[in-house]
Amino acid sequence: MATSGRRLTLGLICLALASTFGCSPASGDPEATPSKETSPVIPSGPEENASGDFCKVKRPGKWATEKKRREYQSTPGLDRRGTAVSSDGNTLFAVESDSSNSRLVQLRNKGQTKQVIHSLKPASGGKRIQYGSMRFDGRWLVFEVAYDAENWNNWALYAWDSNGDSAPFQITRHDESIVGPFMFVHVRDGKAAWAEGVKGGKKAVHLFDLANRKDSVVHTGQTSPVFLAGDIIGWREAPSPRDPVLLRAVSIRTGKPVQLPPVISKIRGAAYVAGDGKTWTWVSPDYRTLYAWKPGWKESATIAKAAQDEHIDQMELSGDLVTWVGGKAIWAADLRSHSRTTLTPEYGSVVSNGDALLVTYLTGGYSREAGKQRKTTSYVLRTPELNPLPDCASWLPVPQSPNETGAPGTEPNVTT
Repeated sequence: MATSGRRLTLGLICLALASTFGCSPASGDPEATPSKETSPVIPSGPEENASGDFCKVKRPGKWATEKKRREYQSTPGLDRRGTAVSSDGNTLFAVESDSSNSRLVQLRNKGQTKQVIHSLKPASGGKRIQYGSMRFDGRWLVFEVAYDAENWNNWALYAWDSNGDSAPFQITRHDESIVGPFMFVHVRDGKAAWAEGVKGGKKAVHLFDLANRKDSVVHTGQTSPVFLAGDIIGWREAPSPRDPVLLRAVSIRTGKPVQLPPVISKIRGAAYVAGDGKTWTWVSPDYRTLYAWKPGWKESATIAKAAQDEHIDQMELSGDLVTWVGGKAIWAADLRSHSRTTLTPEYGSVVSNGDALLVTYLTGGYSREAGKQRKTTSYVLRTPELNPLPDCASWLPVPQSPNETGAPGTEPNVTT
């Protein structure tokens, strides 16, 4: 089945609905010895690779130390799930949930300073309400509220100015003019960008000026969800399902079209794309192979290939680290050493912002007893503070095949 543009992994769904449903248990801490049933087997040193992707290695102890420095755990009776982070890693936005309410909060000084931004009742009129897609640009927090977990067509998008004391204001809400679910938001330099469905099977790319509260549509076509790469907003587009995917982009400041680097403009197939203005990463149309390119590399290069019956999802870029959800764990690939390792013992989600990387994962098993339900742990890493993973001497830079193509919304073997 083709993706709807709002595809969620099992890990992300489990995190969003942690107090309602049960998922496969995630036991122990990422630094604990992996079990054969729940965690990938990671060798202590670089593993020789014949397939061309990065070597799998054990996470260094320094990384575990950095994890502890910015760790946010749930407490008895209160589940805390990180949802967005500042680029310096010192401000965390989280959803705190108890038996009756969910609150979107800003946490500073490892939670010693807390401000409630927004709250909601998770259940109303038989519907489950929850927070969704969320990003922060240093001043503006933009977040989604899904008003019915069973109906992704019932949503609203809000913005909050962290520089003042005003309440969040609504940017937009689904109505009869919008077709389909909300499609992931990005925010940079006071502008929010997202894509939403319109009549005729197309999608409109919106660019919203947060200070002036002014919305504009910069493009309409057969597009995918938008991606952020430095100071540009881009999307995948194909004139028809039979045509190859092309990447298009505009400046987030002006909304005007911009030229992409030659290597990136040649991409004819991608499921996800991310960049920081220099380095780029993307996923093949079948969600099975992860690629990257950075200045100095002649061609793109393979980073990882999904195991059988798995997909690469929630791909993010933070400095020299590329992260993604693959199978039951979150992975990180180090472009400095051509190695990769796991960041969680099992299911989780990952969000980046500049040099900061927010990782959230499930801890403990599932129980129907309210006092014993599983909780989440969130932690923040800053890539400049992490030493490189062990070097992978056997890695070979295998580029993406020019035959990998696919129109947005038509990728094979992908479910919503």
